[in-house]
Amino acid sequence: MPKSLPFSLLYILIIGQVNAQSLSSAEISYNEGIKLKNAEKYNDALLAFKNAIEKNPDYTDALYEAGWSSNELKDYDNAITFLQKAKQLKASATIFFELAYAYDHSGRKDEAKENYKKALELYPKYSDADKYLGDIFYDEENYQNALSYFKKYFEIAKVPENHYYYKAGRCSNYLKDYADVLLFLEKYQPEGQKDFAKKFVEIGYAYYMIGYSDDAIGAYQKALEAIPTYGDALRGLANVYYNNLEDDKKALEYFKLALQYDEENSRDYYYKAGWIYMKQQKYAEAIPVLQKAIDNDARDPSSREALGYAYYMQNEYSDAIDQFSKAIGLNAKSRLSHYYKGLSYIALNQVENAREVYYQLKPLNRGDAEKLLKEVKQKEKAMKSLASSKVSKKQVQR
Repeated sequence: MPKSLPFSLLYILIIGQVNAQSLSSAEISYNEGIKLKNAEKYNDALLAFKNAIEKNPDYTDALYEAGWSSNELKDYDNAITFLQKAKQLKASATIFFELAYAYDHSGRKDEAKENYKKALELYPKYSDADKYLGDIFYDEENYQNALSYFKKYFEIAKVPENHYYYKAGRCSNYLKDYADVLLFLEKYQPEGQKDFAKKFVEIGYAYYMIGYSDDAIGAYQKALEAIPTYGDALRGLANVYYNNLEDDKKALEYFKLALQYDEENSRDYYYKAGWIYMKQQKYAEAIPVLQKAIDNDARDPSSREALGYAYYMQNEYSDAIDQFSKAIGLNAKSRLSHYYKGLSYIALNQVENAREVYYQLKPLNRGDAEKLLKEVKQKEKAMKSLASSKVSKKQVQR
């Protein structure tokens, strides 16, 4: 007589057989998904991976591949859902990396950084994690951290992507590591005229900052050979001539070209161009340029002060007083604005207003205040003498 199996054991065997069939079916879907993924049919691959997950919700590899495929399809929200579940089941460097990638491309940068770092903890030679961490910090203008990760990327990657040498060079310029700028950019092979120009602008800036003016000029000129109207190169040349070589004529030439071809990014140079005109005593030419400097930044007291001085030298005293008053409103300690405002009042014979300015100037600069007071007294004396002369003439006429 055959023995019958206990009910509990029979139940276990049946459930085990069902689970084995279910897992096998999940594996079939998973393997189909891998084939479709390798054929770059990512939508179809994702459907296959989802089918595998339906049959086995804890199928870590399928969850990972579904997340990977969603990333490839730029469906980052779903990628995060799949990969979060995969991470709970199995913490691996690849899962952390793909999850970081999804956070990164959906704008959740802090979570991206956290997961890229987790990937590196589990696998320190994960060069793409270093690369993308560098990118995030680079975009945040945290150049110290960006450069640190780019350097790690260069150490690990067999063939680093070319444009990262440019990024590393640019970081080094911001960090004033000018020798490193030249080392990184020597390795950078630009593709196209724009990239060529950008490379030599960074090289030019490094040479400019360490005082190698001839080398800086040569690098900026190479950039202009690629793009003759390139604002960064024109501004760079202007700075070399203005700051390093103190050649106002050449500096003004490049200031004007930068403003002509790239005004949007060159507006700060209106003030410098205006100041050169002032040094050349070309006050009439300085006035419209300095007015544009004010249009660019109405809160800059220096531009107001310079414009006031240009008006003063053109004998346009009311306009001078207006600009000096606005400069003082922005910088109450401006002794130059007070002094020339007082002189402008004197030129208009408004000695009481000039004397009031004297009292305002005295706490700021006693020497300038005393000079202004001397001018006030001389003007008062001249005005009294003139008035007396007019009275005498009337008496003679009578």
